[in-house]
Amino acid sequence: MGISMVTAIVVIPPVNDGELLGKVIGYMERSLTKAGLNNVVFCGPLKGARIPGLVALATYVDYNYVSSRGLLKACIEVNVKPPIMLIRGSQPYLSPETYAEALWALSSFNRPIVVLSRGGRGLSTPILVSSSKLVSRLVWLNSRFKLASAMVRFLIEHKRDVLLVEVKDECLGVRLSPSACLSRIND
Repeated sequence: MGISMVTAIVVIPPVNDGELLGKVIGYMERSLTKAGLNNVVFCGPLKGARIPGLVALATYVDYNYVSSRGLLKACIEVNVKPPIMLIRGSQPYLSPETYAEALWALSSFNRPIVVLSRGGRGLSTPILVSSSKLVSRLVWLNSRFKLASAMVRFLIEHKRDVLLVEVKDECLGVRLSPSACLSRIND
């Protein structure tokens, strides 16, 4: 199954620390670029963040929100076409190799949804979705539920279409915080 250029959509959570947010975005830009993702949409409250602008085809959508319900519609309104990799920016520490493994799986296996797994446990972010119909369904679920819940419901609904890819990245699922995997962005 050949795939066209994948667009990464990074949903940025509300973060009060503009310096930390700038570092996180810079790290994600470097990781996504090294993995071969050159079309990235950063969507969320970006005001006050220093944006490095390392990605060739980056779009920055400054979108303030109180609830993540309906957020995907605003992020995808920048004419994003599948395949997409949806990344919750609250879990920003993945290595370029981890993103590359997910891209390899999408292009190598005949499954329209790829989900990363660690220790046999699938996680809801990042996910790769290869069809417009599936992306539309995810956007619709997000109009009814907060993003995390919409993603989990989407994966449950489409469990037969999901390919779990086991990765060794110890930062998979680690939430944005001043501890845990924070040292990765300071390297």
